[in-house]
Amino acid sequence: MARLKLLLRLARLHFLFFGFMIYLMGYLLALANGASLNTIQFVFGYVIFGCAQLSVSFSNDYFDRKADVNSISTAFSGGSKVLVEYPQLESLALKTAIILVVASAIAATLFTLIFDYPFWFLIFALLGGLLGWFYTAPPLKFAYRKLGEVATVIAVGFMMPGIGYFAACGSIDLFFAVFVFPLSCYGLLFILTVEMPDIDSDRAGGKTNALVKLGLKKGLGISFVSALAGSLSLAVIHFSGILMGKLDAGLFAVFSTLPLAGVATGFYTGLNNRQSLVRQVVINMTTMVLFLLLLDAHIFAQVAI
Repeated sequence: MARLKLLLRLARLHFLFFGFMIYLMGYLLALANGASLNTIQFVFGYVIFGCAQLSVSFSNDYFDRKADVNSISTAFSGGSKVLVEYPQLESLALKTAIILVVASAIAATLFTLIFDYPFWFLIFALLGGLLGWFYTAPPLKFAYRKLGEVATVIAVGFMMPGIGYFAACGSIDLFFAVFVFPLSCYGLLFILTVEMPDIDSDRAGGKTNALVKLGLKKGLGISFVSALAGSLSLAVIHFSGILMGKLDAGLFAVFSTLPLAGVATGFYTGLNNRQSLVRQVVINMTTMVLFLLLLDAHIFAQVAI
């Protein structure tokens, strides 16, 4: 029982909710574009996605275990610290990560065969799993080689919603592509947010990410610009008519003011101590989760009409 509790700490299950909302958004966008609801495909697709995402929690803690010695764990940053406190679980954590990413690959293969999807659905799913794996795993180690933000932007902006969209309609098309840029903006905001409290421990652990290189002040500025770009792009999508009446995106830009306002609070709170940093992380993450919830609810309401 004690080991199970430690594994659950390693899993950091609350991140699955964030991922599920992004997967769901991709699936709902496909429905808005004319795809038919198939509950089995929806669940099967999420098994592919969920196993890959859960694998990342274990692999990141394993490959970050030396860097995490100096970190302070929070709900959204610093790792779980389980392997720092219980190094005897290192082998189990790595095996669990491998089992999960392999399970994702097997599920993607079965999905492709059972539903007679194009072969590049399997390639897409495998690339998504590998992107998460090599975020910290050698030899690529994106987070240690100035590519952590790029990998996260690709994951949040394209791969995570893309697998939901692909699972629903069997392709990635221009309708989905319209949303890649704004979602990528929030991917950048997400990764900069979780890096905030860990600048010192990341530097000591050999990570070369944006905040280690640029500092907190510039990182906060980039976060604000990213949130602003997300809001403006959603407004452009609405007013351009590019969605051709398939989806009323009018409220998307309105909802996006939540994370924008959340980031803006950082300019007034100072972020001059760890307590204020952690508080800012909570604000940013809370407003992003609310934003995603409202987006999904709004798209669902329009699809259900």
